Amino acid sequence: MTLVLVLVAGVVSGTAPTAAAAVAPDWSEVDAFVRGRLDATGTPGAALAVIEDGHVVHQRGFGEDGRGRAITPDTPFLWGSLSKPVTGLAVMQQVEAGRVKLDAPVRRYLPWFRLSGPDVSDRITVRHLLTHTSGIPTSASGEIGDRYDNAPGALADAARDLARIEPVGRPGGSYAYSSAGYAVLGALVEKVSGRPFGTYLHEKILDPLGMEHAVATERDFTRERVAPGHRSVFGTPVRFDAPYDTSGVPYGHVGGSVRDLARFVSAELGGGALGGRRVLSAKGVADTQRGHVDSSADRYGLGWSVGTLEGTGERMVWHDGALPGHQAMVVMLPDSDRAVIVLQNAYHQLRAKEFADAAIGTAQLLSGAVPRTTPVDGFAVALPWVTAALGAVLLLSVAAPALRRLPRRRAAVRGRSRRRIVVTSLASAGASLAVAAFLWWLPSVLGGTLPMALLWLPDVGWGLVAAIALALLLAVERTVLGVLDLRRGEKSAGAA
Repeated sequence: MTLVLVLVAGVVSGTAPTAAAAVAPDWSEVDAFVRGRLDATGTPGAALAVIEDGHVVHQRGFGEDGRGRAITPDTPFLWGSLSKPVTGLAVMQQVEAGRVKLDAPVRRYLPWFRLSGPDVSDRITVRHLLTHTSGIPTSASGEIGDRYDNAPGALADAARDLARIEPVGRPGGSYAYSSAGYAVLGALVEKVSGRPFGTYLHEKILDPLGMEHAVATERDFTRERVAPGHRSVFGTPVRFDAPYDTSGVPYGHVGGSVRDLARFVSAELGGGALGGRRVLSAKGVADTQRGHVDSSADRYGLGWSVGTLEGTGERMVWHDGALPGHQAMVVMLPDSDRAVIVLQNAYHQLRAKEFADAAIGTAQLLSGAVPRTTPVDGFAVALPWVTAALGAVLLLSVAAPALRRLPRRRAAVRGRSRRRIVVTSLASAGASLAVAAFLWWLPSVLGGTLPMALLWLPDVGWGLVAAIALALLLAVERTVLGVLDLRRGEKSAGAA
């Protein structure tokens, strides 16, 4: 989950308003566009909903779910980081109830909360967590996230593990997108409400809004029979049947159908109310949708990103989300009282812009602009094959000594000095260790870790694991061969 907003940044950058009239195309054109984007990313299935003037004016499903069933507007998906606006609303409910103050230290409500720097921990406020300015690094999401832990207290346990995380800056300083911070917010809501977070969401948000098939607990996940998503393996979507993750609900594991999400978004556009049920004041909703801090994309509010729609200049309140196998995006255009929702049952971490095109492009079509279609990322397509090729080269390097004739090797050793054998062996072993270290470090360039690569990019991850193992094996082999060469050289010198 750590790279999604960074990679989508280029998709949502604002441009000057155009003079084009906001004329919606016919729905067949919209459906054809979405279907084209699914074909471009190899996504097996998706669901679309369009909201205008407080009503769902268009919704439909495309393709199949992970069990081969046709997708409909009632098919459940997981929403990834679209869970964050839900969590933001839950926190604001506690603020309006007087139980939480936005600018109070988190430790007032969670005395056990801390990072590895206690002085920093004392100064982190609830607002800092909501706006991703707490100093918790983006990488912390990989340290405490994606646990698939459904034991009692799993959410609080994950948040407690931030005690080993070093902050990257002072609270209130720079923006650093962090799912880990939202895990803490979920634990805070649990503490002040006295309810498990998923139960709280049902009682105060999901059920009041009529989101009948929403997923916020392991029981919901089982009841709704959420189908497996799909990860890309050498360009082919492969089912990934992951369990639920109670420890990750506040930042990534809320879910439901596109019909459910449309009700939540309608309440957001309606100032916190839907069908006579109010979940937050209009002022509170406006505050969540107002840009509070500069982010890597546009500006970030209290759970929502805020920017402009490329090609029209319209104010856009949006968020996307992803889990291994799922992608979701909401684009709200409050001035037009319109929103677009797209849920997809596949995802590729390095092709986030392409997945975002389905929602962004649809919003542009509805606003009379040319829809964006991001070209295929050649680097993302080539990377699995590059890691596989590197593994093959290292395998051949490991096997090379066995392929050489022993007499030739003995003859070569007789012609080399002891010093040359030592230097050559150390250089070869050192180079192999350097390759292994570089490959271990490489995922951090993409904002993650090797375990995250294994989860989110399995073909790349396993290619790296194989290459690292072979590089280490090559270092051991070169060392052993060097020792054997020294012994052969000594025997040859003694015989002479």
